[in-house]
Amino acid sequence: MFKVTFAILIFILLSSMTYGQENWMLKGYLKGLASAQTVDDGEWLMEGTIHNRLDFNWYISDHFTLTAGLRNRIIAGNTVAQIPDYSLFIGRDNGYFDLSWVWADQNDWIGISQFDRLMLDYTTGNLQVIIGRQRINWGQTFVWNPNDLFNTYSYFDFDYEEKPGTDAVRIQYYLGESSKIELSTSLDAASKITSSFLYRFNTKGYDIQFIGGVYTETDYIVGGGFSGSIAGGGFSGEFTYFHPMQDEDESGSATATIHYDYTFSNSLNLQFETLYNGFGADDMRGGLEDVIFQDLNPKNLFPTKLAFFASGGYDLSPLWRLMLAGMYGPAGNFMYVGPTINYMMSNNMELAGYGQYYYMDEIQDALGNPLVNSGFAAFIRYKWSF
Repeated sequence: MFKVTFAILIFILLSSMTYGQENWMLKGYLKGLASAQTVDDGEWLMEGTIHNRLDFNWYISDHFTLTAGLRNRIIAGNTVAQIPDYSLFIGRDNGYFDLSWVWADQNDWIGISQFDRLMLDYTTGNLQVIIGRQRINWGQTFVWNPNDLFNTYSYFDFDYEEKPGTDAVRIQYYLGESSKIELSTSLDAASKITSSFLYRFNTKGYDIQFIGGVYTETDYIVGGGFSGSIAGGGFSGEFTYFHPMQDEDESGSATATIHYDYTFSNSLNLQFETLYNGFGADDMRGGLEDVIFQDLNPKNLFPTKLAFFASGGYDLSPLWRLMLAGMYGPAGNFMYVGPTINYMMSNNMELAGYGQYYYMDEIQDALGNPLVNSGFAAFIRYKWSF
């Protein structure tokens, strides 16, 4: 217990230190997240997380900037005690360099630190070169991003706003205010290379992009995306076609998304999105775990071929916001409902509550054992930014 208390005090001390000088800046936040979750109306699993983030920028010269982003987390509860190898699951690093450190692994609590940003930026004129762990975001839609070859993330992981980084070299040349060409190359934990170019431009109020390259040394890829507006609302879409490199006689497949959102004058915001996954199965073979613990990548954005998403958000007042999101997968009759309420306590403090309910048809494994088909989780989060 002393170790937990000491670690918490260190987190609070670090989070209270906001520094800014002429050539460097340190900022971040401190969050506390409490959760309770259960599956198939079974035992409740309780978990508490203290999450500190530190973002450091060193402006070395007019051309060079060094950036580092460090996540520090203490996770305690019976999830740690009851889920085998929980620290390995939480602390895994998908980058070529293992920049994660499980510095405490006890029966009922763990401590983890990870650099998800560590990069050197060189900029001169219209040329920008970034080397190191970074976020390369080519996505245009909200929930599923077929164009996001380097940093696929889960919509359900709401507590990771920054999204993961990748170990890469990124070269961008800006042709104008709204157009550029880019070449990005990354190495993953399996030493597999993903390399792709991007050409982005604007025409008639739409941002258009085309991509092409190699994905994890297994597929040739070509794709594109767009974002603009129709009838006063945001309209965007993406598609990526994957063709096997090893067996050219084997046919390829594609993933695609379409998104639309509209905000009314009374602040009500509605969003709709549809995913087609050519690599998806015809049914939910692994039960609910196929969705919750899915190993996400651009070829595996959802377990089955079709999925639909809708959400609504409304400002009850300048300080209170209410949101409700839903997801549906026809195969397996998968359903998700996620309500959220957010209260802005001040300019840098907020309090939020989240709910996540999952359900699908009952199915069995090969031995006739029933698989998990329902789950519920509730979260309360406090966040202080500095």
